[in-house]
Amino acid sequence: MRRYSMLCLCLMALAVEAQQYEEFELRLEPVWSRVADVFGERGSVESVEFSPDSKYIISGTKFDNSVVVWRTSDGAEIWRQYTTQEVERAGFSFDGRYAAACSEDYLLTLYNAQTGEKLSEIKHNNGIDGLAWANTKNLVASGEEESDRQGKKEAFIRIFEAPGGKEVKRINFEGTVNELSFSYDDKLLLAAGHGSVRVYNTEDWSLLRVFKNEVYTKFISGVFSPDGKHLFISDKEGFLYLWEVASGKLIKKFNHTGKKIETTAWHPSGKYLLTAGHDSYIRIYRLEDIPEYDNDRIPVACRIWASDHAEYLDFNSDGSFLVSAHQNGLIKLWVWMGEDPGLNEAEHQAVKKRQKAYNARNNP
Repeated sequence: MRRYSMLCLCLMALAVEAQQYEEFELRLEPVWSRVADVFGERGSVESVEFSPDSKYIISGTKFDNSVVVWRTSDGAEIWRQYTTQEVERAGFSFDGRYAAACSEDYLLTLYNAQTGEKLSEIKHNNGIDGLAWANTKNLVASGEEESDRQGKKEAFIRIFEAPGGKEVKRINFEGTVNELSFSYDDKLLLAAGHGSVRVYNTEDWSLLRVFKNEVYTKFISGVFSPDGKHLFISDKEGFLYLWEVASGKLIKKFNHTGKKIETTAWHPSGKYLLTAGHDSYIRIYRLEDIPEYDNDRIPVACRIWASDHAEYLDFNSDGSFLVSAHQNGLIKLWVWMGEDPGLNEAEHQAVKKRQKAYNARNNP
């Protein structure tokens, strides 16, 4: 009987320990999904991004050619516009007043983000794959697909002021530009595309550094770390690259799927990296693990089944929610569940501190 009691106590202790672990286990919890491309499995959502205040989400689709703004809280549709060809990217300006979408009809279109009214259409010479808004000013960058004119390769990165669309800079990247991204402080612009990854100084748009593989590579996606010190890049063959911006040092190159990685994301905390692409999973890595392990032994901190290939991932400003775009025509909203057991208590204490300060000001 005594042995039985001891066994029960041990099992109960293990159960409590397991429960505590699960409570703070890294994961994504699904909230809702919406049909963004009406053709479903025959469709695809190419882009999805949060507004700066996290209240809205914008999506762009491949086959029904729609640009849609959704309300984050319940997935309600706010407005919808159409282009004549595939929408590659869509996003909000830093102040949430404007939205932009780039499409294969050679147009960069600027919208009133609240109403969907078209403000301007900017014609390009080629299809447009990349688009990024600056984080502190109303500048929008577009990246073209490669063309060959009289034996000279051209694919321009173009920078415009919003909402008028005045062009302030044009840079020849030469190969197709798949992804553009500003650093959080807007001091740097990242361009990932066919042949190389390049980082530019936004003060004068000069080239700071070129990142290349040992062989010609089609880079697909890329993102700055929140502090701007590192790049996380993917390519068509499923390789992932962690580069140091200042030195150009390759910290790690690894491949866990052997399939095209369409999108990379960096959690605003700086601690986690996410990937998704041509399989049915979203993978989460801890930044601290990547340099510490051999390439094929880097642990996946969490693998979430997302039901279909993902084209794009985006976090809201504080990293509490993630939105994903999929080839089955759906966008999905997820709650980020992190590993910090003290997060909720820290928030409670912060609220108490603000309330105390408020009471001191208003009830002297």
